[in-house]
Amino acid sequence: MSHEDDIPTGSQLDQNHVPETNGRMAVCRRCGSQTDGPDGQRHMPADRQMTRVREWLVAELTKTHIDRVRQARGG
Repeated sequence: MSHEDDIPTGSQLDQNHVPETNGRMAVCRRCGSQTDGPDGQRHMPADRQMTRVREWLVAELTKTHIDRVRQARGG
């Protein structure tokens, strides 16, 4: 997988949430993706993380969809 493929997924993570790091490690606590540094300004998933990150994004989208359906049904 090329580095160019990482950018859209990193951008999708950024759109989903702001990176949450502990200030010492360049890893988002919320999704587990690498970030651009310990301050975590943006997600930069490594090649080895791409499958898990994509699965995480699909799960988040599914969860959001389920929540919207529940709200629409009044539940």
